[in-house]
Amino acid sequence: MNLRELYTEAIAEKFHSLCLLIEFLVFEKQVLSFESDARELDLYFKPNNRRRMNYLLLEYRQKVG
Repeated sequence: MNLRELYTEAIAEKFHSLCLLIEFLVFEKQVLSFESDARELDLYFKPNNRRRMNYLLLEYRQKVG
């Protein structure tokens, strides 16, 4: 499954946090694309990245409204 498929599914299921994470990584940081494999998100879900990602996503959410 690629990120575009996962993003579409996340919108349909109203998984707002997952949508925000994908948007952040694709649009803001440009480290992934919608054609990237969804497994590439695993890095951002690791426990040692959780605190930093939460902080970055909170900032991003405030920025985009």
